[in-house]
Amino acid sequence: MLFKSTVTAKNAVEQWLGLLQKEMEVSVKRIICIGYNEWMEGKFKKKIEWIEAQPSQVVAVASQIIWTMMSEDAIKENANTGEALETHLNMIINQLKELTAVVRGEIPAILRKVIVALITIEVHNRDIVDSLNKAGCESAGDFLWQQQLRYYLEEDKTMHRQVTSKLEYGYEYLGATSRLVITPLTDRCWITITSAVAHKLGANPAGPAGTGKTESTKDLAKALGRLCIVFNCSDQITANMMNKLFKGLAQQGAWACLDEFNRINIEVLSVIAQQLLIIRMALLRERAYEPFEFEGQSNLESFLCNYSVSCLL
Repeated sequence: MLFKSTVTAKNAVEQWLGLLQKEMEVSVKRIICIGYNEWMEGKFKKKIEWIEAQPSQVVAVASQIIWTMMSEDAIKENANTGEALETHLNMIINQLKELTAVVRGEIPAILRKVIVALITIEVHNRDIVDSLNKAGCESAGDFLWQQQLRYYLEEDKTMHRQVTSKLEYGYEYLGATSRLVITPLTDRCWITITSAVAHKLGANPAGPAGTGKTESTKDLAKALGRLCIVFNCSDQITANMMNKLFKGLAQQGAWACLDEFNRINIEVLSVIAQQLLIIRMALLRERAYEPFEFEGQSNLESFLCNYSVSCLL
């Protein structure tokens, strides 16, 4: 990924890292807009040509923005013709057939990884449009459409909407990442987490071991362009350890996935609850880069607009 400007700092290394992170966000935002505009302007006749010319993260995000826009247009047109969603569904199916044919051929490993991740997402998109078509959806305000994780490009910002939540894309550089198969249960889990994040809260997925709680949270973080730190908890966890973890998360703007959270001793949990309350009160002020006092440190510069905690039991 090419930065638009050179990142230099004459003082402490942490200041250089902060500037580096800001430049990363600006660069990712810029290349997503470029990739989207190149497709909309018709510079590529085939989708595979556009995919080969774009970074993997641009392919994942821009294709979702395009799908959201085309789906909403089809929903509105479906109210008049009753056939627009059927046409849109057939187009998605044809694109999936083309991508599948490409994957079966001899292609570079990195391109294969990008296309496989895109196919995983497009299969879910196909299922969504199919359900909308069968339900006869005729309004973009229908809950069947509103409950989906939708991408929009608003004034060069990539925004996510799901039910009542509205979140900005995190612009974390992720590279060519794989994606999990998205099921109806995954959708319901994501609705809960995105709603919680929109209200400056954490989420608490609970269930038997091996059911995908951690992986679903990590996959949502990929979809929203956020860094997700998985932290395996135990009865050896102390309040001071969590203090350091939360300080780092708040400054970086990352998500924390606290796995096996119920193993922490009750005495430590009470302190963690207070630490989370302090961070949430800072979040509610909606001043993303304003320093706040945390555990005696008053000059903690935060990127709190992106912060969230997911506690997994």
